[in-house]
Amino acid sequence: MAVRGRHRRYQPNRINRASLTVTAGGAGMALPLIGTGVAHAADVDTWNKVAACESTSRWHVNTGNGFYGGLQFAQSTWEAYGGTRYAARADLASKDQQIAVAEKVLDGQGPGAWPVCSERAGLTRGGDTPDIRPAGTPNKTPEKTSKTSVQDVQPQTTPQSRAGKAEMYTVVRGDTLSEIAESQEVKGGWRGLYAANRKAIGADPDLILPGQRLAVRGKAATVTRPAPATRATPKKSPAQPEEQATTSTRSMVAPVSAATGTPYRKAGALWSKGYHTGVDFAVPTGTSVKSVGSGKVVSAGWEGSFGYQVVIRHADGRYTQYAHLSAISVRDGQSVGAGQRIGRSGSTGNSTGPHLHFEVRTGPGFGSDVDPVAYLRAGGVRI
Repeated sequence: MAVRGRHRRYQPNRINRASLTVTAGGAGMALPLIGTGVAHAADVDTWNKVAACESTSRWHVNTGNGFYGGLQFAQSTWEAYGGTRYAARADLASKDQQIAVAEKVLDGQGPGAWPVCSERAGLTRGGDTPDIRPAGTPNKTPEKTSKTSVQDVQPQTTPQSRAGKAEMYTVVRGDTLSEIAESQEVKGGWRGLYAANRKAIGADPDLILPGQRLAVRGKAATVTRPAPATRATPKKSPAQPEEQATTSTRSMVAPVSAATGTPYRKAGALWSKGYHTGVDFAVPTGTSVKSVGSGKVVSAGWEGSFGYQVVIRHADGRYTQYAHLSAISVRDGQSVGAGQRIGRSGSTGNSTGPHLHFEVRTGPGFGSDVDPVAYLRAGGVRI
């Protein structure tokens, strides 16, 4: 039987996530600003694993939660360990530059600077020296750095051309299909873009890689055998069954495919308002979470006891919240469609187990909740 996740009252002093911080004992504290030796190093593969855990390998991520880049540096840490010699923030620096600074943090603070992800990645001070070029000259010998992932280096060595009428588009870090479709004015939106490039992208429309070339106009963008455009036969597109079928017949979709757990307004001391302000869906970590309707993202990042969350404003003036996420796929200000993936479920923040906490509000902030199940049913969702 599925475990029903519940919330605990928010405790400000509780450490809810891995963070990089500098503890200064006084104004005269010396900080390492020179590259470290072998004794305090970790190879690139290990740093890749840390980044996969911290940011799902998004080296240029900035969700607005105060932590930047693939290794999720706090700004104070980035500055204290010499990161500003490369870029103002970690997310603006290259992967090699972020690893170079991380090596100094590892020397100064040890693996505990990444308390959860260091254990998962096997990060220690005794690893091999990473094969990196933080000075910004990796372009000369890309073939020799196969261990550092050619796909991760390509966007810098092959910058994309954004010519207005270009037939092709080169994916860069941080891109999503919906953003590309919007900027390139692709007919059919992200679904049309995916349909035209399904063979290149693969089964998961949310997984596009830097360096990929996507057809955005012309025959290539309209001739592929896209099952997504044929609403009568959705069985042929296993990657997006619910997204295609539900949005064509209803105005709303369910955020996840699961039964509800803890109901709305259940009373108890577990919650700061004295009752549960949303409804829980008991789903395992990593489950795809979708926007229930079209709208604009007003918040995407860390939010205290809710952990990682996304808040979306819809055309009817209502706001929907998706909390305790393990990963976020959108950013502030981004437009999303009904059924579009916005993240993955998890158990971040004050949570007793993996689940999705879903709220509907009359305003963007906590405290203006309304019945989420009634809202979904009014939009045609069966719960």
